[in-house]
Amino acid sequence: MEASLQYDMPFESSSEPDDPVSPVPALHPDDGVPSLFTGRPWRAAMTPDSGVIDRLRRELTINHAIPPEILTLLAARGIVQPEAIERFFFPRLDALHDPLLLDEMDQAVARLRQAAAGGERVAVHGDFDVDGLTGTALLAELLRGLCVDGCHPDLVEAFVPDRSRDGYGVALHKIDVWADAEVTLLVTVDTGAAAHEALGRACDRGMDVVVLDHHLFGERPRGATVLVNPRRPENRYPNPDLCGVAVAFKLAQALTEFDPDSLPKEFLAGVLDLVALGLIADQMPLVEENRLLVSKGLERFNQIKDLRPGLAALMDVSGLEKGFPVSATDIAYQLAPRLNACGRVGQVLTALELLLTRDHEQARSLAKEAEQSNDRRKLMDQEMKVQAVEMARPFVERGDPGLVLGDGRWHKGVIGICASRLVELFGVPAIMCAIEGDEVRGSARSVPGTDVKAALDRSAGLLVRYGGHAQAAGLTLRTSDLDAFREAFLQALLEKSESGPVATDYDLDLDLAAMTAGEVADILDGLEQLAPFGEGNRVPIFRCNGLRLSQKPKLMGKTGDHLRFGFTSVARTKASSSALGRDFVCFGHGRTWSRHLAERPDSSGALDGRWDILFTLAPNTWRPRDGRSVDPVQQQLLDMKPTESA
Repeated sequence: MEASLQYDMPFESSSEPDDPVSPVPALHPDDGVPSLFTGRPWRAAMTPDSGVIDRLRRELTINHAIPPEILTLLAARGIVQPEAIERFFFPRLDALHDPLLLDEMDQAVARLRQAAAGGERVAVHGDFDVDGLTGTALLAELLRGLCVDGCHPDLVEAFVPDRSRDGYGVALHKIDVWADAEVTLLVTVDTGAAAHEALGRACDRGMDVVVLDHHLFGERPRGATVLVNPRRPENRYPNPDLCGVAVAFKLAQALTEFDPDSLPKEFLAGVLDLVALGLIADQMPLVEENRLLVSKGLERFNQIKDLRPGLAALMDVSGLEKGFPVSATDIAYQLAPRLNACGRVGQVLTALELLLTRDHEQARSLAKEAEQSNDRRKLMDQEMKVQAVEMARPFVERGDPGLVLGDGRWHKGVIGICASRLVELFGVPAIMCAIEGDEVRGSARSVPGTDVKAALDRSAGLLVRYGGHAQAAGLTLRTSDLDAFREAFLQALLEKSESGPVATDYDLDLDLAAMTAGEVADILDGLEQLAPFGEGNRVPIFRCNGLRLSQKPKLMGKTGDHLRFGFTSVARTKASSSALGRDFVCFGHGRTWSRHLAERPDSSGALDGRWDILFTLAPNTWRPRDGRSVDPVQQQLLDMKPTESA
């Protein structure tokens, strides 16, 4: 397993609950004592009033039992009406928002139909991350399939820039190439809203430009004939959190609503896998419309006979084709990194061709190439992580509210991944910087409650350019300004009361000593109905108190980074099939545990003491080579601390 799940994603509901969700005092309030693995305090999440749960239990018409723990989690997420719960459990594409609510979408439809009817030469320009790649692939398929009055547009090229050669944004040199090739329409996806120079050049060379983007921008580019962006301040669209490929999907939806025969009958269903990939990889909130799109996209992934050959081949090299359903976590940690690796340390066109090919043999070859790029990326990532953690410790120990780290050895293609790891480990916003001569490229990641984009706004005088959103951003500055920027950024964080290490929120207390393994399995079955999990809809976290280690934890993995824990309880347990008879796996904290034991004068105290733990439940997808049966439930230990500290 490449990485553990991200459990610290906040839940953000865009609608007010129909019933009040009254906070119940935490059974275990935050005591400020750092935990063993993350160093964070713990905090009980808000829970709904018991009357809401009782009403839901009476009014629900869903013809299967829902465990009370699942009803509590739904209500805590603001889903407190039976109709809303049924829509949540059974999402339907006819519940998608009207695409024409996006400003200028009607103009985008008209311009593409004009290009098709006139057989115009059209080019597509995307971005090199997964959102840009999937958006580019979707538009390429759309333009090849679009038919108006029996005529089709002439797609000359679907282009994704090479990170090292072309840089960020719309590649200026391609504008002249396309103009010379008599391209009259350029469509950009996941880029273009801030491409003033390139779009101005396109305008001067006689091209119209339709921009499909979701990034924040200032002044509208002069060359943007049409600009569709759900984050425009004046936009009426109910979902501002579409990513680039989702905006492209809304264009396809609008075209089919205007003229159902303009695209192949199953076009929208056939590109939902691309939409799910982009939404998950770009860490968009998986709530409401986004959750619907990802749910339907995952259904596409799990219909392997209908899945595009490139993604089927990528699943195969990722080890996912085992008969288990593909989840949002699989996409986030197995498929997306392999596609991203092509744009970071390999050939970006490998990823685009992988998404577009219909040839199974070519798909297998391209997937192997993506796997090789990902192997190189992982080696670079691991080496960088070790260096960054050691560099970060002095700043964390002195209480800095954030991290700004830079090194000339670090590759700009993997700094974002490493920044995310630092956030997970230390619980503060982190910016990783790759120093390349006189220029620094930085990638920022943040914690819930801290807007890293706002902190960059307050430090903008030291930046050449930057962009992003509250939880993630990219930036460029001069090497000579790095130290000054660090101080300005930290000061900006100090001005916010939310800065500093954040607590880990957990959802429910589960008394495992009083539960059977079967009862825990029933809860897991219910949790799977809350999926897909991701940004905005995090995996529920549970707490259990007063446990003892039943044996010395066992190291797992080639490097001993993972652990297997066994716990027992001093309280009376159910004699038959106790939930505590099931081990806990713990990913990524083997060295922390070893360091904890080494710092204790008597390491046996860890075995004798009582521990409070945070954990989550997940399907166990591991299968032994000898074919023996295994427990279908995996209890994943996230954090622990001595009971006496609570």
